[in-house]
Amino acid sequence: MAKTGRRTTIKEVAVRAGVTIGTVSHVINGTAPISPETTERVREAVRELDYKPNPMARYMRSKKSRMIGLMIPNLNNSFYSQVASTFMEMADADGYTVLILGYEYSTEREKKELESLVQNNVDAVVVVNGHDDEEAIDRLTRQGISVILADRRMEGRKIPYIQYDNRKILDQVVSMLKEKGYRSIGFISEKLDLTNLQDRFEGYKKVLGAHGYEFRQEHVFISEKLCLDNMRAGYQFTKDLLQGYKKEELPEAFLASSDLLAIGMLRAFLEAGYQVPGDFGVVGYDNLPIAGFVHPRLTTVNQDRELLGKELWRMTRARIEDGIVENVTLQQELIIRESC
Repeated sequence: MAKTGRRTTIKEVAVRAGVTIGTVSHVINGTAPISPETTERVREAVRELDYKPNPMARYMRSKKSRMIGLMIPNLNNSFYSQVASTFMEMADADGYTVLILGYEYSTEREKKELESLVQNNVDAVVVVNGHDDEEAIDRLTRQGISVILADRRMEGRKIPYIQYDNRKILDQVVSMLKEKGYRSIGFISEKLDLTNLQDRFEGYKKVLGAHGYEFRQEHVFISEKLCLDNMRAGYQFTKDLLQGYKKEELPEAFLASSDLLAIGMLRAFLEAGYQVPGDFGVVGYDNLPIAGFVHPRLTTVNQDRELLGKELWRMTRARIEDGIVENVTLQQELIIRESC
């Protein structure tokens, strides 16, 4: 057990593990190859003694704070919380501290938070989504802070990114709806400020023609009202659609930009007396746990959140420690359930 009343020293960890202080430092900081057996012995001693490295001393020695800033669009969204949780767990295991900041889809708030991370001497900043922030990100890179983009890319700048293949999956979605007999397919989303949403919309337009559908602008519903509180916003937005349009004026199937938006739509359709599927079909995006429990169970696009978190951390660490990292594109999977 750890001693009480004072901080355990690295020397005590070394004695417990039967290794040198340098070996303990290499294991904790990942600065040299150490055998798996020795690594496990050191980590066990760290756990038993509840050893906490002194971040200021470490910073003074290496000029690295081993702190990472993680910017996510919305702290209440379970998709982002899963990614953040996986990322933080892996970072912690490698001896890094993660500062998680939510900017709630606000460009101004995002810029403010990015500036605060500079003041915190972070080694790297991971920006999940985000937009209109190029100047703020350029300032980070000029100050030597590594930047990684997640579920997004930035044209014209050599900033590493990880993204999902949002266009390829739409071909599978539209093909499935075609097989089920839907004669028209609409698209509903918050504003297309983010590159992942832009990719989904462009993919939607491209594959319609490939499957014999006509792109109809009147079947596209994009609104700023759908940015936050997606489930409630989707519910109210769909209620308004049903009041403002006749059924035959609406598409028979909808591609929604998120599961929460799609679930809000389901409730509005059912409350209005429509059958889903039957009168309308709905496809979500994310495959959140709740998607398999609503009625009808939601057909959706699965994005592996845990894999995103793991790959994101791998890229971040490689960027910090090696300086070289390749861009990554993750594939997605269509999960067919009962909503279409």
